[in-house]
Amino acid sequence: MKRSLFSLALAGLAVMAALPASAQINTGGITEFSRGVFNLAEAYPCRVGTYADNSGITNEQIFTGTCASQDGVAGAAPGILALRRSGLALDVNCFAVTPAGEFGCVVQSYRLFKMVPGSFKCPDVYGVPHFDDKGNILFYTYVQFGTGVRTWWSLNFTQPGTRFALQVTSACQFVPTMPVTTTVNGVTTTTQVPVPGAGQQTHIHMDSWRWRVVADEHTLLNVIELMHGGAVSTLEVPCILGEDMYDALKKAQGRLADAIALDGNVVGDRLTQVGNAIFDIEALIVANCLFVEVLNPLVAFPGADQFGAPNIQPPGNTAQTVVFGNQGSAVAGIIDTIEHPCCCKLLVDLEWISLRQGLVGQTPTLPVF
Repeated sequence: MKRSLFSLALAGLAVMAALPASAQINTGGITEFSRGVFNLAEAYPCRVGTYADNSGITNEQIFTGTCASQDGVAGAAPGILALRRSGLALDVNCFAVTPAGEFGCVVQSYRLFKMVPGSFKCPDVYGVPHFDDKGNILFYTYVQFGTGVRTWWSLNFTQPGTRFALQVTSACQFVPTMPVTTTVNGVTTTTQVPVPGAGQQTHIHMDSWRWRVVADEHTLLNVIELMHGGAVSTLEVPCILGEDMYDALKKAQGRLADAIALDGNVVGDRLTQVGNAIFDIEALIVANCLFVEVLNPLVAFPGADQFGAPNIQPPGNTAQTVVFGNQGSAVAGIIDTIEHPCCCKLLVDLEWISLRQGLVGQTPTLPVF
């Protein structure tokens, strides 16, 4: 079991402001152009499609028998950072921009950075946060370059605050110019003309493309829906295992969204209500999470032998207690494994939301951009 989570699950939080990105920065002769910062969610709402009528496949639905029909199954899809590729490599020419007045640009190099801040709530999954002597976050940094750049990233388990940066360095040609002023019929104009004898020259610049993964009370609902939709093993159950837990999480998310929507000038201490809502949903997650390295159905949900061998008893709708011999027990409302750290994912989203809402506690703190 992940013991470190329990001791740090309710760690205090604070806010650190971020400086805006400059549109153009000169760094030692290489001009860096910021090509935007794009915010990405970990999950997006979606509507389930259907197969052709002649396929014989029933549309996905809530089966209601002879009772009145209900709205369809709630849908959510993982957020994706997808970069255009050519064959199996990044199509880097799509990210190399020719500055005004230049021509003949050729890409010299390119690198993709993934930077993860780490989490006080789930250090065993996302790493312990580190800071310099001024309190600035030191990211866990992963670098790819050349044909090793990955162009497809699924973000459903990505920690909020994670940054991706693509740096493309290009050499472009230009002809130096100088202003020349002329007066014709009393009208004075100034134009740029080539510098005599200067010839064609080379200028090196960097295009910096940045993406960051964010979360709020609305994306949290889609993360819950996503975790309620995908199976984690041949048990054919999602990591939000208990239907009672799913209902409780959605209600808790609703209370959090309502608290965040309050007008603090009219409805008392808004931050207190937001803090209470976050505390309640964190406690709900930790108290009902089955933390295991790998979910072994034969151990967690043993049933009667079949064909002379151990077998399983699939769990029902309500979260049940799982006993691990003499090692203790846990309530299996949510399953958290190395490959599917669902409880930790929900907790780091709440950590980010706390930071964004200005709840103050531990210093230094994580960045919120």
